[in-house]
Amino acid sequence: MLDFKPVVPPSINNPLQHHHATEKQLMQQHVAADKQLHQQHVATIKQQLSNALATTEQRMATYVANNIWAEKFKPIIDTINQNSSKKIVRTPPIVKLNGEGLIWQRTINIIQGKFGSHKSRLAELICSLLIRSNYCTTDFCGLTKEEFKEFSVAYVDTERNTTEQFPLAIQQVRKLAGRDQYQPYDHLIPFSLIHYNRTERLPAIKEFIEQLMHQCVRHKFVLLDVVTDCIKDFNNSSESLELFDFLNQLINDHDITLLLIIHENPGTDKARGHIGTEAANKASTIMQIGFEKGPNNRDSDVIAMKLLKLRNGKKPDPTYLYFDAATHALAPASLEMVGEMIEDRRKKLDVRLLTDCLGNYLLEPKPQRELILELTEKFSTHANTVKGRLKEIAANDLLIYSCAGLPCYLRINSRPGITTTYELLEVEKAS
Repeated sequence: MLDFKPVVPPSINNPLQHHHATEKQLMQQHVAADKQLHQQHVATIKQQLSNALATTEQRMATYVANNIWAEKFKPIIDTINQNSSKKIVRTPPIVKLNGEGLIWQRTINIIQGKFGSHKSRLAELICSLLIRSNYCTTDFCGLTKEEFKEFSVAYVDTERNTTEQFPLAIQQVRKLAGRDQYQPYDHLIPFSLIHYNRTERLPAIKEFIEQLMHQCVRHKFVLLDVVTDCIKDFNNSSESLELFDFLNQLINDHDITLLLIIHENPGTDKARGHIGTEAANKASTIMQIGFEKGPNNRDSDVIAMKLLKLRNGKKPDPTYLYFDAATHALAPASLEMVGEMIEDRRKKLDVRLLTDCLGNYLLEPKPQRELILELTEKFSTHANTVKGRLKEIAANDLLIYSCAGLPCYLRINSRPGITTTYELLEVEKAS
């Protein structure tokens, strides 16, 4: 038989060994507990430091933000709040047309038209009006100025030579103003960009106007003829934005009003390039000038000055002019000239009669029945004639200018079972 001896745990055979094992175990437990406490303490300190750092950073960020707010934004907010906390008496327009406001001080204004449409002559008439003498006898075609305000006019040209063409224009401005056409007048400052290359023109116009601020104490009226030549590329969005940011800053910070001349794209009523789009957005008043069509769709002698945009009022009917060869200036067209032209167009209900007025009628989408009724009453014609012309305008995407001066297309919304409506759609959104 095998001799079997049971295994006895050491703690039973050796009490001292059991005692040491217990102490060792307790020691390990104490060490582990101390280590855990230390780690918790370190973690607590780290969290406290992190919280303190976050609080400091938050305070610093708040401090910096408060400083930025106080230095950059608060003054503008305070100025607007201060000005809006009192009754505002609007300044009168500096130029009126037939008794209604046309140009207000510290605004950007546009004259646009096709080649040879007498844009510069209209601008010259306005410049002459602002500096006219007390003995002036010029017929300003319904234009009047603010009598109690004095002006310094800066005429900046970009196209004509400085030996003959531009000097002749300056003589004409002096003459129309009732002043000696051969003697310089201190408050008519001619300047030309023709000697600057395209890359130099924007810096040059900036420097000229900035220096003009120091030279003239009167209200400054600056004419840029033509504005598309003031930058290197009129289709370059960044250059266009830089120019109009500068012009906007000028009218906000200084006692200055701007009149810009711009060509229209061939075959359309839209001002040329990206600069034309930006001009339409920024302008308070947009004037369009051009020859009216006569029989056989040929240009007549009648010139129409229309307001495509009038931010501070309702757009009036066109003003009709003609070029007077004797005075080399624009003059009011006679009732006979205008009457024959309008009557001929009314009989045919020329689509241009409708495109000229639809901006006022379509401030918002309008039911067909309501619009047709308004237009048949205005033009004393048949409903079917009006419907046909509206359909033609929509089908050919003829430009219509909204009351905001934005080029639009006419859209006819027609579906079975739904009331037909007419609305204007901005050209940019349509594309």
